[in-house]
Amino acid sequence: MRGRPFPFLRRLPALLSCLLLLTALPVFAVQQPAVSDGMPGYQHTAWRVGQGAPGDIWDIVQDRQGMLWLATGSGLYRFDGRRFERQAAPAGTRFPSTNMVTLGLDGGDGGLWIGYFQAGISQFTQERLRSFGRPQGVPVGVVPRFAHDRNGRLWAAVNGGLRWFDGHRWQEPPASFGLPQRRVQWVLQDRHGTFWVLADLQIWRRPPGAARFEATGIAVSQMASLVESPRGEVWLADRVRGTSPLANAHGLLPAEEREARRLPGLVASRLQFTADGALWATLSPHGGVARVTFDGQQAVRMERFDAAQGLTATSAVPVLADREGNIWVGTNLGLNRFRAHSVQTLSVGPTDPYRSLVRASDGRVYGYGEDLKLFDLRRPLLGGSAAQLQAAARQAPTPAWQFDWINLARTVSGHTTLIPLPAPFTGQPLHALLFADADQAWACAGERAVLHYTDNRWRRETRLPEQACSSLARTDDGALLLGYADGTLRRLHGGTVNTFGATEGLSVGPVTALLQHKDLLLVAGEAGLAARFGNGRFLPVRTDMAGMLEGITGMVADANGLLWLNGSRGLVRLQVATLRSALRNDQAIAPRLFDAVDGMPGIALQSGPIPTAVLAADGLLWLATNQGLAWLDTRQSHINTMAPGVRIGDVLYGSTQAPLQEGLRLPAGTTQLQIDYVALSLARPERNRYRYRLSGVDDAWQEAGASTRAYYTNLAPGHYRFEVEAANEDGIWSSTPASRSFHIAPTFLQTAWFKLLCVCVVMAALALAVRVRSRQLAALFRARLQERNGERERIARDLHDTLLQGSQGLILRLHAISQSAQTPEPVRTQLESAMLLAERNLAEGRERVNALRDAPFAGRDLASALADVHAEYAGQGTNPLRLTMEGTPPPLQAEAAEEVFLIGREAIRNALRHAQASAIEVELSYGTRCFLLHVRDDGVGIANDNAGGGHWGMQGMRERAQRLGAELQLWTRPGLGTEVALSVPARRLYHRHPPRWRWPWSRTSHD
Repeated sequence: MRGRPFPFLRRLPALLSCLLLLTALPVFAVQQPAVSDGMPGYQHTAWRVGQGAPGDIWDIVQDRQGMLWLATGSGLYRFDGRRFERQAAPAGTRFPSTNMVTLGLDGGDGGLWIGYFQAGISQFTQERLRSFGRPQGVPVGVVPRFAHDRNGRLWAAVNGGLRWFDGHRWQEPPASFGLPQRRVQWVLQDRHGTFWVLADLQIWRRPPGAARFEATGIAVSQMASLVESPRGEVWLADRVRGTSPLANAHGLLPAEEREARRLPGLVASRLQFTADGALWATLSPHGGVARVTFDGQQAVRMERFDAAQGLTATSAVPVLADREGNIWVGTNLGLNRFRAHSVQTLSVGPTDPYRSLVRASDGRVYGYGEDLKLFDLRRPLLGGSAAQLQAAARQAPTPAWQFDWINLARTVSGHTTLIPLPAPFTGQPLHALLFADADQAWACAGERAVLHYTDNRWRRETRLPEQACSSLARTDDGALLLGYADGTLRRLHGGTVNTFGATEGLSVGPVTALLQHKDLLLVAGEAGLAARFGNGRFLPVRTDMAGMLEGITGMVADANGLLWLNGSRGLVRLQVATLRSALRNDQAIAPRLFDAVDGMPGIALQSGPIPTAVLAADGLLWLATNQGLAWLDTRQSHINTMAPGVRIGDVLYGSTQAPLQEGLRLPAGTTQLQIDYVALSLARPERNRYRYRLSGVDDAWQEAGASTRAYYTNLAPGHYRFEVEAANEDGIWSSTPASRSFHIAPTFLQTAWFKLLCVCVVMAALALAVRVRSRQLAALFRARLQERNGERERIARDLHDTLLQGSQGLILRLHAISQSAQTPEPVRTQLESAMLLAERNLAEGRERVNALRDAPFAGRDLASALADVHAEYAGQGTNPLRLTMEGTPPPLQAEAAEEVFLIGREAIRNALRHAQASAIEVELSYGTRCFLLHVRDDGVGIANDNAGGGHWGMQGMRERAQRLGAELQLWTRPGLGTEVALSVPARRLYHRHPPRWRWPWSRTSHD
């Protein structure tokens, strides 16, 4: 024992070290959230290699239109939600490499920045590609990240150094920045103005307003990355130490806090926060994708999703939250989308095949199975176990109604009491139930019974027919609604029963659900849905998708005026205002359907006496489906308010397919077109709806449904403008339509020149036909005129040979008798008087015969011919003639001129013979539009207007004028003389002037 210290003293330093370590453990503790496989709150969709998707996806960005762009090891791809399309370089250019690792949005013209594995940087637009390598300032190495600082300057993290773009080339920051120029792997500009750089395996930052970067002293691993959360915190993904917060609005977090909030199990390649505060990460080097949820600053749960759960591959790098809330993850074997479910399935609860819901009088909703064990479904309890939900139900403050198919049950303070139906209905099946409040219930049982349970006993409702109903509901004013299997509806209020059927427009088949919401009454049946506003008729509700409103067994209206219908196709949402407008205008509606993609575990239960949709007081809508109970939070909108953009793709004409660019000219002869388009809404692309129109063809928008292709036939050449609009799955339409103008060139047969040529040919043919016809008519007229002249000559010969010669012989005989000595003097005198009259008649007859033989006008000048008439009949020195003429006589048509001459001659002869005139005036006027002839005398005039109808020849003058198309007028007064006026249209008298040019087949002479 000598010289040896006490054992306790020898161990004291070790004990002190252990005590110090135990004291420091809470400070340096890290977060270890509960880990589970799968993401039940999200719908996963995969596009795999071999199904059109590219492999080796290294980065994903979304442009301003909503299109996804993918940087892959095989080039640049774009994805519109339906189709992957490899993007070629603009004409005349080529990408430096197909191994692209990074993408960034250009803040200027909407293009892309592309970072390559070992080939520099490119700036890409649809029309232009600019590439930058070592000569343009880009060092050799991978380009992991682009970022814009608060001044809009573009920075690039390159393994060979940090660079910024001056508009022409990439510049190296000056040494005064204090930043190492090697192993630069990330850049980030946060919302507080700090610019972060990961360089030389350390974290550097430049605070707002500072000129230099400062080292934080925090080391990082190779290929680390940064991200900013919605709360403004900067998080670090380190491939050695895991994921941890780095800084907030106040600067770097203390080392103790960084360590306490570190997630060592989350070793990530990329990080992405979503709007709800959850953190998404792609795990490195394998492990798929993870989602971490927080309660304040504490990570409470980590859900992992890997190849075993359906991820396209276990190696994932890029993760992106798009503007509609979808999460996109790229792997080396395809692309993945995660979309949050609107409908959540109750993971704990009744396990029986048939699960029911009931709403207590205090607004709480309970679920139960065939064992009648209640589960409290209030919002704060949903994360608990089945035992916790059952325990909470046993503490319910109000009674809850249940049923077991032949009995009712009532649970109070955890104790359940069965209530059998009264005799003779005991044991008969229940068809419909209504729990009016905590103490009374209605039931339709058997074939004829409508029963009312109140005051702890059953009463049979005698005011209603003995017919069991299939559905029950109450209205706000306390009326009882009963639907029947024969499709009728009855309303019991007070002592009045109203019946509604086909006569009132109700035709939905067996009634399955009823809802009265304000002035709206909805009746659902196996064949559809009918609605009635106020006291109007029932109207059928039509939808744009067949069968959507069939098999509805539960209907509720929430506080926002939305109607929720649980049916055989899923959960349907309707807006009351939209329904009212559609029924008023007899239009189909486009309701929102929530199906399996939205989280619905099945379809509405189709057999049961109670509704399958119940709204709790806390805003949760509970649904009973054939795959279990589910809920939807009505306090959230569940509406995708992002109006989709539309991209117009290719146009197919003939066998040619090309992008439909603005101002595209299509070849002549194009009559059929096929135009592709797509909405850039990535949430439910299969639910997008479209309408389009083509100017000059469509008078109104053409509803295309879900079709992404428009067809047109029988198109004429000309300018066209194609417009298309799209609506997302929630009916939000594009703010402005996408449009493209194009032109179809005409063939020669469709040009204006050809049409003008056709007009000219037709006009020439008409002119030729008119000319030929005119010649035929002229020849016919000449033939008839020759025939007429020949007939006149024949008549003249006959008259000369018979009547005139006989008259001359008679005159000679009478003359011989008058000269006979035996003739008494009185008789001689009478004979001489008779012979004088006979000679005068003979002279006039010779005149007529001469006129028949040869036209008296015979082509002479009209003025001289009329002067000759006066000279012939007046003699020398008697009845002087004053002849005046205005204008230059044009060439006259012979037949018309002869008619004018004969009218003038008759007028002159009448003046000489009958008017006893001392002077005669003849006036001829050759106007451009008409010819005027005036014959005036100063004689005795005519006693009455019809005096000229006899032997004075006025009737003949009128007939000639009418035949000529002229106008003849007569002015006369007894003792004041007479004036005859003739007006002849120029076209009926004048020869037409020959044209300055002639058709080749025309002749210069006139007929």
